[in-house]
Amino acid sequence: MAGLRLGPLLRHVDWESGTSATVWVETDRACTAEVRCPGGGGGSAPTFRVVGHHYALVVVTGLAPGSATTYEVLLDGERVWPLADSPQPPSTIHTPPVPATGAVVA
Repeated sequence: MAGLRLGPLLRHVDWESGTSATVWVETDRACTAEVRCPGGGGGSAPTFRVVGHHYALVVVTGLAPGSATTYEVLLDGERVWPLADSPQPPSTIHTPPVPATGAVVA
């Protein structure tokens, strides 16, 4: 089974649509990384290798603008995050509200 070395790390949130984000992970071997959110949002990506390290950038789609959405990470279909029995709060993606038509966002 593949394991996490580092991450997950929320790398980017789409401030224009408020419906997608990118999560970064480093794994201990080649695999497919997946991010799942309650309500159906999520995404997956195969890892890529750089100097013996395996990374994935997972584009998470299907998020609601102006929301706080928890997520879990799976590697090759096995949940690896959050850790079982962790006292820490769940990892969360916060998306911005979509501005009204004609509004200028600075």
